[in-house]
Amino acid sequence: MKNLFLILVALLFANYSYSQTLHHKLIVDIDIQSNTIDVIDNIIIPVELLNNSDEAVFYLNNNLKLKSLSKQIKIVRFDNEDSDSSRAVTLAKYSIQVPSTDKKLLKIPVQYSGIIKHEIVEGAVEYARGFSETSGIIFDKGVYLAGSTYWVPRFEASEMSSFELTVKIDEDWAVVSQGKRVRNELVGNKMTIKYESPEPMDEIYLIAAKWTEYSEQFENVLVQAFLRTPDEALAQRYIKVTADYIRLYQDLLGDYPYTKFALVENFWETGYGMPSFTLLGEKVIRFPWILHSSYPHELLHNYWGNSVFVDYETGNWCEGITVYMADHLIKEKQGIAGDYRRNTLQKYTDYVNLENDFPVAEFLSRNNSAEEAIGYGKSMMFNEMLRYKFGDEVFKKSYRKFYEENKYRKASFNDIQKCFEEVSGEDLQAFFKQWIGRTGAPTLELSEVSVKEKKGKYISRIKLSQTQNEDVFDLLVPVVLYCEGETEVQLENINFNKREEFFTLTSDKKPLKIEIDPQFNIFRRLDRNEVPTSLSQVMGSKNGIVILPGKSSNLKEYEDLGKMWSQIQKAQGNTLKIVYDTDIESIPGDKPAWIFGFENKFAEKVQISDEYNDHFSEDVMVNFNTARKSGSLVYTLSNPNNKEFTLGFLATNNPVALKSLATKLMHYGKYGYLAFEGDDATNTLKGMFPVINSPLSYKLKYKGSAPKVEAKIIPRKALAY
Repeated sequence: MKNLFLILVALLFANYSYSQTLHHKLIVDIDIQSNTIDVIDNIIIPVELLNNSDEAVFYLNNNLKLKSLSKQIKIVRFDNEDSDSSRAVTLAKYSIQVPSTDKKLLKIPVQYSGIIKHEIVEGAVEYARGFSETSGIIFDKGVYLAGSTYWVPRFEASEMSSFELTVKIDEDWAVVSQGKRVRNELVGNKMTIKYESPEPMDEIYLIAAKWTEYSEQFENVLVQAFLRTPDEALAQRYIKVTADYIRLYQDLLGDYPYTKFALVENFWETGYGMPSFTLLGEKVIRFPWILHSSYPHELLHNYWGNSVFVDYETGNWCEGITVYMADHLIKEKQGIAGDYRRNTLQKYTDYVNLENDFPVAEFLSRNNSAEEAIGYGKSMMFNEMLRYKFGDEVFKKSYRKFYEENKYRKASFNDIQKCFEEVSGEDLQAFFKQWIGRTGAPTLELSEVSVKEKKGKYISRIKLSQTQNEDVFDLLVPVVLYCEGETEVQLENINFNKREEFFTLTSDKKPLKIEIDPQFNIFRRLDRNEVPTSLSQVMGSKNGIVILPGKSSNLKEYEDLGKMWSQIQKAQGNTLKIVYDTDIESIPGDKPAWIFGFENKFAEKVQISDEYNDHFSEDVMVNFNTARKSGSLVYTLSNPNNKEFTLGFLATNNPVALKSLATKLMHYGKYGYLAFEGDDATNTLKGMFPVINSPLSYKLKYKGSAPKVEAKIIPRKALAY
């Protein structure tokens, strides 16, 4: 009876969705050898979507030739083709003359066919991200058709549509799309595969290749893995992890929105998340750490972005909350979320400046490091501040409400604000305007710390300042006291919305140390001394320099690396100048710099100081020395001529490894030191230098000395388990 009830509900929902949403009934024949596609599309448009217009306008890939299959439906092609240079696909514009009708649904049968083969390209920006891209392709390695391909008519009247998709393709091929697969059989010498998606979608995918398929049922969700090379063990690892994360997110947010989730191995390196499946490259899926990093991120996108869709006209909200509930949550379960937030703030500090900053509300997609630092990082920290302000229960209840109310429709930051206001009972207009609608970030300074004992109590007085050039921010600032004889810290939250202000803190025991925002709960710019030196501080510079070793036997390889990085920086609006050590007298003190090569004449001036060596274990030093003798070594440190800027040192004993390092180092931005071995630059050591003199940490002295601090910060409970 329960199953019958669910079936009836599903049918009712399907009929409802068709009556409210444009619907495509697609019959597709793909010829791999000729790179062609032939489509019959029976389009059903609710008349109400046309707003009493006498025409319906849509766009289609210009490579596809279209005709109407109805004598009653007249379709006119405009002579002026789409000429948007930022779009890889040229579009043809069509107008359907809508016949007068009293019906609620307008049915439009069309047929179109042509070649789809937009090459997979690797520009400088894609290189920096580690991926290549295509707008759509049909060839012997696979099929990738997406919204960017414009292989399905896209109507001005509606960006959302439900669909049925029947595909005929070579017998040893398989197809993945959104929705539920309801047919998968060999008919003659062709596979016939059908998917049904009654839920509205903002684009329709058709992915095909030669795969081995693995699957298991988890509750009401079919968990699948499509692998290009058979690998039962790998498939089972993904299937198990998928079930675990679906369970976690159902407990946190509500029922998983689709009937399946599939891991699909792509024919080039990608990291895409689509409704009900993820498309990952063959190298990516075999990294063991992906299972508990990028993979749950893509799975969570089935809630954020792929069932609650993004209203891009008001900004992309989904990346920030996906990072927070996936990447950040995993670190929180490991007890190192504070480090993760510090790294996030460090990226913003290193990559975002007055010229490339913009409000979160204007973020659409990630094309460079600055956009990532805002659209992913600042948006993630916005969610951290919401949670810190209201606590776990209000935070979780608000997002559950947001999910339920906006499933299968486009939503905005305003919808998130509405849900938080209804759950919390507070007006959040100013909060959202400050963090979503304006640029910039606060910079904090602690000064004038003093302590007095009065009537058995200790009164600590501190001065807080906001030192950024922008207007002040309204902040909830965590202040932590470490007191004598205590094993846990004392936490005070203070409201701070002035340029500078004095505050007093009362404790029963003698305070030994005071820290401002030690767990990095506030979105802010970090002081240079608050974080260790890192690769991102050099890579994120607007104006940098590479100093090449003019007399090195590996000079050609160092030159190639420098030129590639210079192109990447140029694509992101930055400059990276290349010079030779033989042509300059000293390391520049006015910008970050890379020093390449053990033979570089400045190499001796950028040795790691004894101050840091004292913090390293014997194993770390062994790896350092091994890399120096036979491998590749990368590390960062402050410029001896100007501590405000960071130097990067990169040198190798194996010039072949530089080609691998060129791309790998893009993904190690948070680290301060790295070691690699072999031609493919296998990482053998990675780490961050310790923070020694944070300006937001103050140790109190009594009788001329600072007592030993015993108290520790206990990380809060994770948002979900």
